[in-house]
Amino acid sequence: SSGINAEYGALTDATLEATRDMKRLAAETREIGAATAENLDRQGEQLDNIERNLDEINADLHKAEKHLTNMEKCCGICLCPCARPKGVSGTKSRNDKWKAAQSVNNGGTVTTQPHGYQKQEVAKTGHIKRITNDAREDEMDENLAVVADVVGDLKMMALDMGDELERQNNKLDRINVKADCNVNRVQDAEARTNKLLNS
Repeated sequence: SSGINAEYGALTDATLEATRDMKRLAAETREIGAATAENLDRQGEQLDNIERNLDEINADLHKAEKHLTNMEKCCGICLCPCARPKGVSGTKSRNDKWKAAQSVNNGGTVTTQPHGYQKQEVAKTGHIKRITNDAREDEMDENLAVVADVVGDLKMMALDMGDELERQNNKLDRINVKADCNVNRVQDAEARTNKLLNS
């Protein structure tokens, strides 16, 4: 009997140590998840700034194009057909692309359905089958409760990060289209300016 008790005691100690390791690893994983989410938020802010700058560039180019149009007018009244640069015909197409980019999940919406997951309240006890009902089993129960709580947190983090990644992917699509539009508009404005200078 004493041998069995000693063997069970050793097994209980080993199990307790294993739950301590699980608790420690769960806490480290939650810290890593939180840091990843924070980095993802910072990345989203950077993308927001990039898109905002592209919008400002687009507005400035729009003003510059108006000034160029006025400069191309004969006697300041009507646009001379021979002065119209070839690139202007693509302006409507670029404007359409810009508007289409703006409508792609603008405002941070996502195309996936809400995940609908709500973290469940984790019971403080009942995670193990008690035999000796001693302090070691109390700690094992507490450790497993902490692990279960962390798992719930990690699932929420993963779902939230998935939503944020989709939002950022949509933003990247908009940024690529807007950047291309701005580059083309700059090239057209440069061509129109050169034509005016050489006329």
